Amino acid sequence: MNEVGVISYPNGRRYAAAVFTRSRPGSDDAAINAAIGAAAARAVAALRE
Repeated sequence: MNEVGVISYPNGRRYAAAVFTRSRPGSDDAAINAAIGAAAARAVAALRE
């Protein structure tokens, strides 16, 4: 499962984020989606520092 998107902030700054994962059939999709969101949030937070 993979996600690519653009995160936009009210000040007009935008960041592209891409998170790629490997999982086994039958994996918990909700947990994978949560991990993808957390990884993207951490990456963007690091860029904003």
